[in-house]
Amino acid sequence: MRCLLLALPAFVAALRMPVTARSAAPAMAAKDALIIWDCDGVLVDSEALLKTAEVEALHAAGFSQVTADDCNRMFSGFAPEAGAENFLKEFGEELPENFFRDQIANSAELFRQRLAALNGETVRALHAAGRKQVVASGSPRDRVLVCLEVAGIDKCFSPEQIFTREDVPGRGKPRPDMFLLAADKMGVAPSECVVVEDSTSGVRAAQAAEMEVIGFLGGGHAQSSWYRENLAAFNIPLTYSDSELLATLED
Repeated sequence: MRCLLLALPAFVAALRMPVTARSAAPAMAAKDALIIWDCDGVLVDSEALLKTAEVEALHAAGFSQVTADDCNRMFSGFAPEAGAENFLKEFGEELPENFFRDQIANSAELFRQRLAALNGETVRALHAAGRKQVVASGSPRDRVLVCLEVAGIDKCFSPEQIFTREDVPGRGKPRPDMFLLAADKMGVAPSECVVVEDSTSGVRAAQAAEMEVIGFLGGGHAQSSWYRENLAAFNIPLTYSDSELLATLED
């Protein structure tokens, strides 16, 4: 918990500072660094599937004007509380009751049928090389476990190496709490961690934790120019494929 307390001032400062003032691309972490993986959109190509389901549910609830791009912008990388707030600000109405709970309940079978891995080869290669790795996801633990299993990388992470929103209730990304908790539990200083993220909220969380961060834009949801420009604005290293990310982490 010491890491959490030390980084709170940095989190506040990071949210207040303009992107250009805090986005200088860092050198890559040393090879003994802790690699912290986001899950949706980084380890598995789940975001595009989730957006399709979210659009269908919102259309059924009467929000026929909502698009997949809207859901991507409002929900991707955000904790449910933040996603609900984003929706209210943009559409002036509350999300349907139990919206995220229902989407989560329906996602497991969808993932088992259609989910594709994104960085499975990288995870397995780093695991074989003895590199320290954890998962830190804003999704619920049950869904993360399904993702890791379908991607064929569940054996690379023990239960103690998986951190989810249940571990930091109400304090998800862009707050740094989950990343700092992962570092603290693994006995690694924040400065010795490198986070792999695909969302602006995830990047903000990593920077607020004073950790290095690599952007990954190989997911189906990350192909729009606006999405890529938003991540590029942080001036962090960007990667677009499994092999490119592995090469970056091995530098």
